[in-house]
Amino acid sequence: MSNKILVLGEGFLGEEFKRHGIETWGKDKFNINYPNASITGNQIDELKNYDVVVNCIGKSNTRWCEDRNNFKEALFVNGKLPGILSQFCNKNGIRFVHISTGCLYDDTSKENTEDSFISAHCNYTATKWVGELTCNIDTDIILRPRLYFSDIKHKNNLLGKLSNFSSFTGDKLDSLTCTSTIVGATKAILEAEETGVFNVAQVGSATIAKVAQWCGIPISGVNTAEELRQREGLYLVNNVMNIDRLMKYYKPMTIETSVRLSYAELIK
Repeated sequence: MSNKILVLGEGFLGEEFKRHGIETWGKDKFNINYPNASITGNQIDELKNYDVVVNCIGKSNTRWCEDRNNFKEALFVNGKLPGILSQFCNKNGIRFVHISTGCLYDDTSKENTEDSFISAHCNYTATKWVGELTCNIDTDIILRPRLYFSDIKHKNNLLGKLSNFSSFTGDKLDSLTCTSTIVGATKAILEAEETGVFNVAQVGSATIAKVAQWCGIPISGVNTAEELRQREGLYLVNNVMNIDRLMKYYKPMTIETSVRLSYAELIK
């Protein structure tokens, strides 16, 4: 692509963009100073040197977000910062891409489209929904991925966590998203000069128990989604996302193929 792209945030997803040769800024260059709600490091004006800004900054630890003492910070980072960046980018002719979450859906009776009902059922999803609402739907790109996995070792890689699970949910299907798919989708949607909300996930769906089976991980026990919620004390959602809109511009691998390939690399 001819666009000069900058990614904000060097977490699990930011590292994937970096692996694809895209410039990425971490906290040393672009940091959120909370509770002052200010930006430190490189000044925001330096974003004017780029054609596209991708926001991967976010508070994604659900348990952390559920702590009432952390809510204001989560609301600023997940909810208000996207709007600040969106407004700045729109004012300066920069394309803005915001990474949201597919956890906003909570209907397991159908495939959820981008227009499906939003269910803000916990602090995390409430703040991410606010973040979407502060963006400009007519000019920005909002991506909704779910349950990240990859072929690299990282604390947030779902596939790396599976071997530590004591049991696996077997009664609910889910969409999963490989981090490389998010990068590919971002490039393709930008190339198409599209805007608005896109679900981003692999083709197909699976239970977490099936994902573990594909990886060859011994399954010691199977639980229901409700049992998991009760055990963890968190409202963990299950849903399958419809990716027809994404497929017009970018076709991800199937969930089984991408999981098998990623896990094979992960355990080398």
